Amino acid sequence: MKSAVVIGAGITGLAAATTLKKAGYDVRLLEKSTRTGGCIQTVRRDGYLVETGPNTMMLSSLQTAMFLGELGLGDELLLSSDVAKNRYIYKGGETVAVPTGPGKFFKSPLLSAKGKLRLMKEPFVKKPANLAEESLASFVQRRLGQDALDFMAEPAVSGIYAGDPKRLSAQHAFPKIHELENRYGSLVKGAFKGGMRKAPGSFRAVMATFKDGMQALPAKLAERLGDALTLGATVTAISRTDRWLVSWEADGGQHSAEADTLILAVPAYAVRDLPLPENAKQTLFDLHEIPYPPVTSFSVGYRREQVGHALDGFGVLVPAVEQRKVLGVLFPSSVYSDRAPEGHVLLTAFIGGMRQPTLATLSEEEHLALLKTELAAILGVTGEPTFTERTLWRKAIPQYNVGHGNFLAMIDKAERENPGLHLCGNYRGGIAVGQCLTNGIELGHKIAAQ
Repeated sequence: MKSAVVIGAGITGLAAATTLKKAGYDVRLLEKSTRTGGCIQTVRRDGYLVETGPNTMMLSSLQTAMFLGELGLGDELLLSSDVAKNRYIYKGGETVAVPTGPGKFFKSPLLSAKGKLRLMKEPFVKKPANLAEESLASFVQRRLGQDALDFMAEPAVSGIYAGDPKRLSAQHAFPKIHELENRYGSLVKGAFKGGMRKAPGSFRAVMATFKDGMQALPAKLAERLGDALTLGATVTAISRTDRWLVSWEADGGQHSAEADTLILAVPAYAVRDLPLPENAKQTLFDLHEIPYPPVTSFSVGYRREQVGHALDGFGVLVPAVEQRKVLGVLFPSSVYSDRAPEGHVLLTAFIGGMRQPTLATLSEEEHLALLKTELAAILGVTGEPTFTERTLWRKAIPQYNVGHGNFLAMIDKAERENPGLHLCGNYRGGIAVGQCLTNGIELGHKIAAQ
């Protein structure tokens, strides 16, 4: 029987281990902490259901949807409400709806008249010859103009990566738009020629969570793995001759296992702390330089009448040029059912990121005072919250900055030089939960096929 050791029980590691077990592998998944799921955590308290990490996931492939069905999670899926398609941007003291079509776009105050005219020139913008790797800010300014950067791209980047468009790589952080320019010479032309459209009959992506929250996903994966999963495990040695030999401490004892395959599914900054063979350790040592800015997720509950905004959308993003102290605010109780008690609403704000990292590490009292001021200005919230839940992620989201390809090259080199070694996680192939799940499944299938 083929065997595999997986280190790290985030979503990618869980998915890879579960896929390999189903393929007939003898699998051992080792997790240092006492819980699975990484940054996915669901809190149910006082009638509220709060996600302290990712609030939702995008199902973008039939393979992933079938995988959830096989896990027994099909009936637990909770699709977003119709209002989720509405998104807001805070501009000039108001929340402005993001236009959903050309007609609404030209009437929208989101961009100035000059900004709209500049946007219309996009199909005629030529890509410079021999252009080096470009930041997202440079890419958007070049193709769409400053207004589009300030009020479209930058807030979107804050909402996805909690990142800085001046540092993020257009090629690695947003590969689809980078590919559209390379293939069609224009984002608009690419969209019209089918670059952003699915083929007829293909799977249509949907945004979803689970009735009992996002934590249902890692819980079900852990359940499927059974005693193949070891929590509270500290890896003490890793070596390789013909096969991999991994040793660890858990439950007060020493353990070891041989394996044909070794999967490292820990965060990039944790790779150097593993006792890898010297050649692999040296090749991968600099992965800790991938930035992970701190982010605080602060959820608050209010009586409905305390909030002036209609909350008829997914949430509101706040551009850096508005000089506020939150990156954005989600409206979970508007998007999914059973997120707040009757007559109440749940809001989840994000503070810090690459924009204002020091704000993420304020005290809970300072955060609450800051948040009440911000919510009053942005959403017309009054009075004291009826519920609070705060989580500080000191290393939140990996940044695919300019030069990220160098880190990917390190990983490729380590995998070539160490047969059976694989690295996976949200620093490679996408940061979103759906991407991590899909990447873990695909890695498992790839290994099993070999």
